[in-house]
Amino acid sequence: MAWFEVDIYNKSIEVDLHDYSYRTAIAVSREKIKEAYDHGLKFIRLIHGSTHIRDKNDGGSIKFALRTMLKRGELDRWVDRGSKNNKFDGGYLLLAIRPNPAPVDSDWKEMPAYEY
Repeated sequence: MAWFEVDIYNKSIEVDLHDYSYRTAIAVSREKIKEAYDHGLKFIRLIHGSTHIRDKNDGGSIKFALRTMLKRGELDRWVDRGSKNNKFDGGYLLLAIRPNPAPVDSDWKEMPAYEY
């Protein structure tokens, strides 16, 4: 079940991508990373699952797509790719968000409906 939760005290957001297709999970990830930057948060945790998958040929397409996006610099506008705080655990990615000099205080977008 996909969901997100913002922690205003730790300036972070946690996003669970379970139950989404590959395409929707990538789109939601990109959107929430941008929103985290816009709101001036420090971290985002993207929970993708595939804890024990170590090779992309064994599955875990969301996991490996997110890592590839980061490696290629597709998220550099919002994510500090070189941060020592980035963590690539088996079931999630923890990413350090770049500081935003002018954060906004607006509503967060809702998560898309589940796909079956």
